[in-house]
Amino acid sequence: MASMEREEEREDIMNGLRKDMAELIDDAWLAGRIGENDLLEPAGVDSFVMINLILRVEQRYGLTLSDGELRPEVVGTLGGLADSICAKRKEDTA
Repeated sequence: MASMEREEEREDIMNGLRKDMAELIDDAWLAGRIGENDLLEPAGVDSFVMINLILRVEQRYGLTLSDGELRPEVVGTLGGLADSICAKRKEDTA
Protein backbone atom coordinates (compact mmCIF):
# COMPACT_ATOMS: atom_id res chain seq x y z
CA MET A 1 0.00 0.00 0.00
CA ALA A 2 1.41 3.37 -0.96
CA SER A 3 2.18 5.97 1.65
CA MET A 4 -0.69 8.22 0.55
CA GLU A 5 -3.16 5.33 0.77
CA ARG A 6 -1.93 4.51 4.30
CA GLU A 7 -2.37 8.14 5.35
CA GLU A 8 -5.90 8.18 3.92
CA GLU A 9 -6.71 4.88 5.62
CA ARG A 10 -5.44 6.20 8.95
CA GLU A 11 -7.45 9.41 8.56
CA ASP A 12 -10.59 7.35 7.81
CA ILE A 13 -9.92 5.28 10.92
CA MET A 14 -9.42 8.43 13.02
CA ASN A 15 -12.70 9.86 11.74
CA GLY A 16 -14.48 6.63 12.65
CA LEU A 17 -12.92 6.63 16.12
CA ARG A 18 -13.99 10.24 16.71
CA LYS A 19 -17.54 9.43 15.61
CA ASP A 20 -17.65 6.36 17.86
CA MET A 21 -16.26 8.35 20.77
CA ALA A 22 -18.93 11.04 20.34
CA GLU A 23 -21.65 8.38 20.41
CA LEU A 24 -20.19 6.46 23.35
CA ILE A 25 -19.66 9.45 25.62
CA ASP A 26 -22.80 11.13 24.26
CA ASP A 27 -20.98 14.43 23.93
CA ALA A 28 -19.97 15.42 20.41
CA TRP A 29 -18.42 18.67 21.64
CA LEU A 30 -16.10 16.91 24.10
CA ALA A 31 -15.27 14.13 21.65
CA GLY A 32 -14.33 16.75 19.07
CA ARG A 33 -11.92 18.31 21.56
CA ILE A 34 -9.99 15.07 22.19
CA GLY A 35 -6.80 15.40 20.18
CA GLU A 36 -5.07 12.54 18.44
CA ASN A 37 -2.38 12.37 21.13
CA ASP A 38 -4.46 13.35 24.17
CA LEU A 39 -4.71 10.69 26.85
CA LEU A 40 -8.26 9.37 26.88
CA GLU A 41 -8.60 8.64 30.60
CA PRO A 42 -8.03 12.24 31.80
CA ALA A 43 -10.52 13.35 29.13
CA GLY A 44 -13.21 11.38 30.96
CA VAL A 45 -13.11 8.19 28.91
CA ASP A 46 -13.69 5.35 31.36
CA SER A 47 -13.16 1.59 30.98
CA PHE A 48 -16.78 1.03 29.88
CA VAL A 49 -16.34 3.44 26.97
CA MET A 50 -12.97 1.91 26.05
CA ILE A 51 -14.37 -1.63 26.01
CA ASN A 52 -17.22 -0.54 23.78
CA LEU A 53 -14.86 1.38 21.52
CA ILE A 54 -12.61 -1.69 21.16
CA LEU A 55 -15.64 -3.89 20.40
CA ARG A 56 -16.77 -1.48 17.69
CA VAL A 57 -13.28 -1.42 16.19
CA GLU A 58 -13.03 -5.20 16.15
CA GLN A 59 -16.45 -5.56 14.53
CA ARG A 60 -15.93 -2.80 11.96
CA TYR A 61 -12.53 -3.98 10.78
CA GLY A 62 -13.00 -7.71 11.36
CA LEU A 63 -9.97 -8.02 13.59
CA THR A 64 -9.12 -9.02 17.12
CA LEU A 65 -6.76 -6.96 19.24
CA SER A 66 -4.60 -9.08 21.54
CA ASP A 67 -3.96 -8.29 25.20
CA GLY A 68 -0.58 -6.85 24.24
CA GLU A 69 -2.25 -4.53 21.76
CA LEU A 70 -4.67 -3.32 24.44
CA ARG A 71 -2.03 -1.89 26.77
CA PRO A 72 -2.77 1.71 27.85
CA GLU A 73 0.40 2.98 26.17
CA VAL A 74 -0.93 1.54 22.88
CA VAL A 75 -4.65 2.40 23.05
CA GLY A 76 -4.53 5.26 25.55
CA THR A 77 -4.90 7.81 22.76
CA LEU A 78 -7.02 7.85 19.61
CA GLY A 79 -3.83 8.15 17.55
CA GLY A 80 -2.31 5.11 19.26
CA LEU A 81 -5.47 3.11 18.68
CA ALA A 82 -5.55 4.18 15.01
CA ASP A 83 -1.91 3.13 14.62
CA SER A 84 -2.70 -0.27 16.17
CA ILE A 85 -5.62 -0.77 13.80
CA CYS A 86 -3.49 0.16 10.78
CA ALA A 87 -0.70 -2.19 11.86
CA LYS A 88 -3.13 -5.03 12.51
CA ARG A 89 -4.83 -4.56 9.14
CA LYS A 90 -1.45 -4.48 7.39
CA GLU A 91 -0.42 -7.63 9.27
CA ASP A 92 -3.68 -9.40 8.35
CA THR A 93 -3.29 -8.58 4.64
CA ALA A 94 0.39 -9.57 4.46
